[in-house]
Order: sequence, then structure tokens, then C-alpha cells
Amino acid sequence: MLLVYDGTSEAQAALQRCSQLSLAFSAAVDVVAVVDAEAVNATSGGLLTDVAYTHLEEIARNTLSDAVMQLANIGIAANGYVKYGRIADVVARHAQTFNPDLIVLGHRARARRSRWWSERPAHADLAERLCGTTIVTVTLASA
Repeated sequence: MLLVYDGTSEAQAALQRCSQLSLAFSAAVDVVAVVDAEAVNATSGGLLTDVAYTHLEEIARNTLSDAVMQLANIGIAANGYVKYGRIADVVARHAQTFNPDLIVLGHRARARRSRWWSERPAHADLAERLCGTTIVTVTLASA
């Protein structure tokens, strides 16, 4: 089982769902935290410094450590990986290497206008790339 985790509320919900599934299926979990420096660099106008990049990596490592610890605390064997690149590319490569039966990731629905200038959601790209792999997309309940 593969969990894509970034510490957001949606990722927390995905972690909860992943832990339930892992316990039900007695499955180990690979947790992947992605540092997408290219996207951050684009939104900062190409001014991403080495210090900022190191900070992004540190945040990803801390977030990953928290997720792995939460899983370990409830008895789930978990391995953590910090990967670099676009989320869909990174998850697809990891899935091709480790061949998980199930991928769990959180998703935040975007406002209408942001859909025009944002890239496709990662789960949509992954569904096309990873035929035969079950992808569980977790969203937050509407308030």
C-alpha cells in the first residue's frame, strides 16, 4: 500500500483511511512525501533559493516522520520516502518500482477559476498511468 502524504488536512484524512485499510488487510505501508521544487519555483517567479529549497526538504522530512510514527504507533509497518519532482511523476515511478496494490492520497476540490490555470489533479493523472492499481482518493467531508 502506498500513501502520498504532505501533512495537509486532506493528507491527514488519507492517513486515517490508509491506516484503516492497512489494518483490515494486514498490509505494510510505503509513505511518500514529495518535494515539488519546480512548482514552488514557478509560483515564486523563479526565485527559489538554496535556503528555501533546504527548508522545503526539511518540512517534507518532518512531515514524513510524523506520518510514519503515527502508523507505527498503531502497529502498522511503514517505510518513509522523500522524493523529488511532480507528484504524479514521483508516485507513478514509485508505484512502478514497488508495485503497490493500493494508492491512497488526499484531494482538495478547487474553486472554479483555479481549475483553469492549475494542472490536473494527481489522482486523475495516476488513474491514466497506473491501470490495474486501485487509487483511493480521500476528500474532506463538506462542512
